[in-house]
Amino acid sequence: MKKWVCTKCGYIHEGESAPASCPVCHVQGSKFKEKTGGEKRLLNSVTKLNIQYAHRFLGYIGEAQYLHGHTGTLTIEVEGEVNSSNGFVVACNSVKNHAWEYLVNFDHAIILQKEDPILPELLKVYEVQGIKDGSPFNTSVGVDFDTDLAKAYPKCRLVVVKKVATCENLLEVFYSLLKDTLNIKKMTFTSGDNAASLSV
Repeated sequence: MKKWVCTKCGYIHEGESAPASCPVCHVQGSKFKEKTGGEKRLLNSVTKLNIQYAHRFLGYIGEAQYLHGHTGTLTIEVEGEVNSSNGFVVACNSVKNHAWEYLVNFDHAIILQKEDPILPELLKVYEVQGIKDGSPFNTSVGVDFDTDLAKAYPKCRLVVVKKVATCENLLEVFYSLLKDTLNIKKMTFTSGDNAASLSV
């Protein structure tokens, strides 16, 4: 399988031809060069994103059964060769900007399980307030997604998950959203005293 390197951000694409555009920095496919020659040592670029969110553990016996807030930190390690033109494996700002298109949905948002009885009541309140379908003050609207693991409601800062929103399960959601466009080697999500990591 051929490898193609984005000359702007260092993203590596595998396939018979270069992609139409870079999924990370969005330049045209003409900016990709085929990777040739001997193998170089692979390194990781490490990017961190902070997410402020509220959630609760449905059916849990303990304080976490109540709606409460967290500051979470997602660390993304992207593997590749150092791009000689810019010195990065992938520029951290490129990774951050691309990941944030999805992860902004989780920031200053409520994350609830789909079976949570709070969910329909919350949507009713938002409907009465006229903010269910958006507000001029909700300026951080992310990419709308609906996967096997989670559904985003970007206009009302809500994410509905299929499993309880632990670090482990949220990390699985984050990875599923980003794995096809970033060459992820490792991800770690830390929230309060809890953390989970995933190595690829």
